[in-house]
Amino acid sequence: MGPNSKEATEGGNCDAEAHLEDSTLVQKNYQCPVCGKSFQRSPNLLTHQRIHTGERPYQCPQCGRCFSQQSSLTIHLRIHTGELPYPCPQCGKRFRQSSNLLKHKQLHAGVRPHLCSECGKCFAQRSNLLIHQRVHTGEMPFLCSECGETFRQHRSLLLHQRLHKEDGSWGYNCPECGKTFSQSSDLVKHLRVHTGEMPYSCLYCGKKFRYISNLNRHRRTHTGEKPHACRQCGECFSHLSSRNMHERVHTGERPYGCAECGKKFISSSKLIRHLRIHSKEMSYICSECGKNFPCHLNLMRHQQVHRAHNSLVKEESSC
Repeated sequence: MGPNSKEATEGGNCDAEAHLEDSTLVQKNYQCPVCGKSFQRSPNLLTHQRIHTGERPYQCPQCGRCFSQQSSLTIHLRIHTGELPYPCPQCGKRFRQSSNLLKHKQLHAGVRPHLCSECGKCFAQRSNLLIHQRVHTGEMPFLCSECGETFRQHRSLLLHQRLHKEDGSWGYNCPECGKTFSQSSDLVKHLRVHTGEMPYSCLYCGKKFRYISNLNRHRRTHTGEKPHACRQCGECFSHLSSRNMHERVHTGERPYGCAECGKKFISSSKLIRHLRIHSKEMSYICSECGKNFPCHLNLMRHQQVHRAHNSLVKEESSC
């Protein structure tokens, strides 16, 4: 390589370095007149200004809720469609936002870098640690301007403030049955009981559901997703309630007790079956002999006697 080539290379390096220096010193020419924050691009400033103006130009066609950014509306629409495009490669649990998936992955990795100096409890996110520390300090930094009640978390204040309405009334009442709710969103969900509305459809089979939570549980029958792992043995379950009931095998917990004899059970369904013994309710009838049994398992065991007898009769008749 000749000297000119070397000079050209060195010159190119100098240009690249100069470009990098320029890129690190990009001027932020778009300044917010309200708070002074600066931005590199005009669209970013316009989006930011909506914080001050309260403008929310992007409206959800399903429920009417409005958003300041198109991206926020896109994420919100997944509540109605049931779309969960971000699956966890470890357990299959799916998420509406990539940021939620990243937080979830920290649980698998065991990453909990934020330690409470008071009690030693660890958190995957610093924000959760800060909220937790208020338990020790007693700090309640969020004040309701209507009644003076204070709260540990901002979201708790927001939920509380919805109870204060302009007409001085408290809560949200159902016009059909009079039931009262603390949040308008809960009233909207409840009204579907009266209207029969089923706004959430399964993409796999078309079955409709009243609540998004029911759709999410149903979808797992198609996907095979089992996001709830036993904290003792690692066995996975599609429903949290199934996981919780399974864990009682490890803990020995039997929270459902019979008022008649004191016998305890892992689940309410097992208690209900047991109660038939005391009530003499016999729901399961043997088609062979008509004998009644209080639970299906007892009937199945009994029918084995008939099958064994029938097999023996056939053998004797064939001899």
